[in-house]
Amino acid sequence: MAVSEDATVTSKGQVTIPKRIRDELGLRAGTEIEFTIEEDGTIRVRPKEPAIDRLRAVKEQLSERDVDVEEMRRESKTAWSSHVDGDGA
Repeated sequence: MAVSEDATVTSKGQVTIPKRIRDELGLRAGTEIEFTIEEDGTIRVRPKEPAIDRLRAVKEQLSERDVDVEEMRRESKTAWSSHVDGDGA
């Protein structure tokens, strides 16, 4: 179900998210939100997903494709160590 509400940008660039929209998105005081501008100019606003949740989702997607996440982690750690130690590029 599409929900549409109007709001006005203040001189300080602030917008009050209408209550109906806040309720629909489950936004509460202190909730971080993410603004995304699509190529066609559409703006998406959604609650920002915590980084750890995003990482878990990526790990799940990789495991579904038979990617060894732990091996990738070891390789990354080795590559980073050689970079930091000055042995790498």
